[in-house]
Amino acid sequence: MKTPQKKTSENDCRSEIFPAARGVLERFAGKQAADGFVFTKLDAKEPHAVVSADNGKILISATDENRAAAAVGRYIREIAKGHWSRCGNRVPSEWPLPTKPLFVKSVLPHLHAYNYCVFSYSFAFYDKEDWRKNLDRLALSGFTSALVVAGNMKVWQLFLRDAGFSEEQIAAYIPDEMAQSWVNCGVMEGLGAPLPPERIDEEAELGRWLVAGMRSLGIEPMLQGFTGLLPNSATEVITGDKWPDAKIYNQGHWAGGLKRPILLDATTESYSKLAKLWYKRLYEVYGISNPKFFVGNLFSEGGIAKDVNCPAIAAAMQREQQMASPGATWCISCWGEAPRQDLLEGLEAEKTRIIVLDRNMSSKGHFPRSFGKISWIWGELLNFGGNEGMYGGMAPLINLSNHLKGENGATLRGYALESEGLDSNPLFYDLFTDLFFNHDTVNAAGKLEGWLADYAKRRYGIEDSRINNALQLLASSIWNIDRQQEGCSESLICARPAWDVKKSSTWGSPEELYYNPTDVEKAARLYLEVAESFPEILKLETFRFDFTDIFRQVLSDRARALVPSLKDDENARRKFISLIYKTDGLLACTTAFRLDTWENRALKRAGERGVRALRRMFTTWVNEPHSNLDDYAHHQLAGMLTNYYAKRWEAFFDDPENADEKLDEIERNAQTAKWEAPPTDGDLLLTAKELIY
Repeated sequence: MKTPQKKTSENDCRSEIFPAARGVLERFAGKQAADGFVFTKLDAKEPHAVVSADNGKILISATDENRAAAAVGRYIREIAKGHWSRCGNRVPSEWPLPTKPLFVKSVLPHLHAYNYCVFSYSFAFYDKEDWRKNLDRLALSGFTSALVVAGNMKVWQLFLRDAGFSEEQIAAYIPDEMAQSWVNCGVMEGLGAPLPPERIDEEAELGRWLVAGMRSLGIEPMLQGFTGLLPNSATEVITGDKWPDAKIYNQGHWAGGLKRPILLDATTESYSKLAKLWYKRLYEVYGISNPKFFVGNLFSEGGIAKDVNCPAIAAAMQREQQMASPGATWCISCWGEAPRQDLLEGLEAEKTRIIVLDRNMSSKGHFPRSFGKISWIWGELLNFGGNEGMYGGMAPLINLSNHLKGENGATLRGYALESEGLDSNPLFYDLFTDLFFNHDTVNAAGKLEGWLADYAKRRYGIEDSRINNALQLLASSIWNIDRQQEGCSESLICARPAWDVKKSSTWGSPEELYYNPTDVEKAARLYLEVAESFPEILKLETFRFDFTDIFRQVLSDRARALVPSLKDDENARRKFISLIYKTDGLLACTTAFRLDTWENRALKRAGERGVRALRRMFTTWVNEPHSNLDDYAHHQLAGMLTNYYAKRWEAFFDDPENADEKLDEIERNAQTAKWEAPPTDGDLLLTAKELIY
């Protein structure tokens, strides 16, 4: 006798469609809320989705898994008024039925995520749980591709073994977690080496999992192609009878002193042999055989092209890519002078894409060069070094659709999230991804005010004129950069002490602020009023982050204002030091702004070695002070302000004429010093009130 089968309803059947998108929904909203959704497949050539009501359920009809997840995101955003970001989520308390269909279609085909640097400045010690949250955010936002270099050190390890490099040579080439980004983009080697073999294997397993997870969501991984860059030890290995035609070009140094990898001529049979080895191992490590996108840059931030036949080597590299994955697209970053025009001349336009890294919209989409028939993606570059600091160009961003029209508009294919660090300025990124689906969101007179009010409702769950007024103040001042500037106006607290200090890092922001600091302070007071009116709101992750960040910015600006008086005014020096300690106390109240939050992640993944690597990157960047990378990745984090920046300024004020030796000692010992963690029981509201009044 057959066991009776449970009758399956139409909705039950439909719920089995797009399981990855449903998984994203369940993790964000909970299973109970997700049970109110059903999914159906649309038969259409153009990727899109529709959100509607169906028999008391929220119906997501989509052409594919990627659009289904994006439709969930648009529903959460536009109808349920919820919010997600790297700086906090707010899950709606209600899940209303759509009153009319919501059509979800992107204005451009592609939305790409990540440049190389973010894998060090934000992701260096991420585990699967961290990445699961990242993938969910990408899916909800509608991203269609993302760079993957987690696990790439395993590819290098296996590839170099195949090529005949010794274990010692391989170990000397593979850097620690914080430095891997710059090996992948081809500008240096070996910083923080050796990396323990178990960590190489762990990251390989993570990378394989990451690629599979992306593809399940319809997010295409972008993997590292072989551009002929090799360890400098290749001059000892890629030689002799086995490599009779190998031709190697020295590439000089990067960032003032770090040895760049050498370049192997791609027109040689030696290159072809090595390229095949590379792609074999790449596919083995990531469990993939047909990637749609390869990434790889040549002459990035320097390098020596003299005597190199750029069109020929580019053509040869692309041929090997096509043999490895027919039809794949080579994605090349446009930054500074790269890519060289003669390099592009050797490439097939239909198999090439340029990712433009725009310095904070300073060009407003008007580029002095053209890529001809090669398609391109416009990429924001809001953050450098992972620095904290409120910053953004809302005015150029909201007019992006108009700015990107013109000479190169016909070949524009999408947008890209290209910031070096992603742990700040959630408002900017929210607007950026919103524009991917609706160019007209704020692209008309009077719409910005409405968008900001909607953002506040989504992010904080309240409608309050004080918050709206605060956001409008910020949007017209600190979020209204309209000049060329690399990242936020740096906190001078983080600068190596000097009487005439003007910025914290070599490539940092100009001396003069582009905004009025009183606007930020007015906004902070409005946030404080709201927090006093609704004390429970500080338990909300989103509000707490922004509240802390605004007050951090106020203190940073106050410290900057004191700098011109430091040399001649002892009272100003006392106030300056006091501000450092007050800032530390403020930041200690919020997990996201604590150094131990970062260090605990590093400790969990890589032990004390990982913590040392993290400290090195956040301070001197390289192992010794006095490079032009000092303080490039400075951070305003509780525990770092008191243990590092305050100690430097105190040493300088104690004996300014002879402070260099003491400062060198503080910087040199930063990796191993026993820094005292700040208390965890601070009252954020009380602390902020004491600071502002």
